[in-house]
Amino acid sequence: MKKYMSFKKIMATVLISSLLVVGLVGCSSSKTTTSEKKEITVAVSPTFKDMANAVKKEFDKDGYVLNVKVFDDNVLPNVALQEGSVDINFFQHGIYLEQFNKNKGTNLAAYDEKGVIKYFMGIYSNKIKSLNELKEGDKVSIPNDPSNRGRALKMLENNGLIKLKQGAEIPTKLDIIENPKKLDFIEMDVLKIVPSINDVQVGCVNSIIAVQGGIDPKSALGLEEDKESQRYAIVVAVKKEQGNEKYAERFTKALKTDGFKSFLAEKYKGAIIPLF
Repeated sequence: MKKYMSFKKIMATVLISSLLVVGLVGCSSSKTTTSEKKEITVAVSPTFKDMANAVKKEFDKDGYVLNVKVFDDNVLPNVALQEGSVDINFFQHGIYLEQFNKNKGTNLAAYDEKGVIKYFMGIYSNKIKSLNELKEGDKVSIPNDPSNRGRALKMLENNGLIKLKQGAEIPTKLDIIENPKKLDFIEMDVLKIVPSINDVQVGCVNSIIAVQGGIDPKSALGLEEDKESQRYAIVVAVKKEQGNEKYAERFTKALKTDGFKSFLAEKYKGAIIPLF
């Protein structure tokens, strides 16, 4: 009988201890879920640094803090987002993001596929005033990433300089079936096209990078079709299933303001078109 009572006491003690542990874990979990993260990091390329900083004041309300982390190319912001060292990023269009996921096996997504802003791609030169001045064998710089390279080639076709295979959605140089002037296409990082503009006859680059490099975006010798520029709207990106959509929403709301519209108009001289 005493052994039975002793066993009951032991079991009661174990049960009480277990309940206390569960209670403590429950309290801990409750505290974790109620303590919302307030310091958010957005990854950008140099092109989008000023834009992200322009909305920091709007974002930094209700105790939030926006940290802007600048990467020197158009690859690392996505790498950082996939690895989780940043919460969101803002530097790319949806087509680039889709192609990046395909090539790198990443799990990233646009928060709003319609995008926040758009820009246009143009053909720029410091050497000629008209595309008619292009001569046989002249060098033409184009972006080396698949989506922007394809965009540039479509623009060159639209301006009568080349002809592409029908149905090439994201064309490469291999899709060029006619090149009457035997133009020499030089692929390079999109951020290097403006600095090296004097090394080629013309360069194909978007209007944001052009204006930041001191080129008047309205001086383009040729442009892409308007419907084409709409396909390349800039998006805010998140990592799927990471739970950072609320931060992307807050950042997007900070972008979609009259203050940001005024900032774009003053700084970029028509190179960027807001989509709100």
